[in-house]
Amino acid sequence: MKNDSVVKTYQIRFNQGFTLIELMVVVVIISILAAIAIPSYQHFVRRAHVAQAQQEMQKIAEQLERYKARNFSFKGFNASYLYPSNSVFDVLSQTLNLNSKYTITLVDSMDGNLLLTDKSSSGQGWSIKAISEDTTNYSLLLTSRGMHCKNITQENIDYDSCGTEGSEEW
Repeated sequence: MKNDSVVKTYQIRFNQGFTLIELMVVVVIISILAAIAIPSYQHFVRRAHVAQAQQEMQKIAEQLERYKARNFSFKGFNASYLYPSNSVFDVLSQTLNLNSKYTITLVDSMDGNLLLTDKSSSGQGWSIKAISEDTTNYSLLLTSRGMHCKNITQENIDYDSCGTEGSEEW
């Protein structure tokens, strides 16, 4: 009688683990789920970065229009007061580094894309260009003439248009 209980106890302890096949099946299932979930997550992250860049561009555009209402021109506009931290906004080049994901540049759209702070600029129009550091994400353009477009190919975007190939409005 004692021997039977020892054998049963040994069998019960031996059958409590997983086999190698069962573990491999679980790993394969997790891998398939990860292969589906990770690209979807990355897509949503890229969309969030685009939305953040659009928001910053519209914020600057609003301040430009306020500046023109007070000064009758965009000439002399300096966006540095919007970004008190010197690490994100470069006063000399009028560029904003947005979380190392986008570089937003503000220029006078009328006179050869000079800075609005340049004494030679006319101050009659502006262009804001946001170039993505991620080549799989959109780069953006917003102008005082009402153009707001985006393109995956950065080389197609200048301060006047987003090009003809791959251009979309936002």
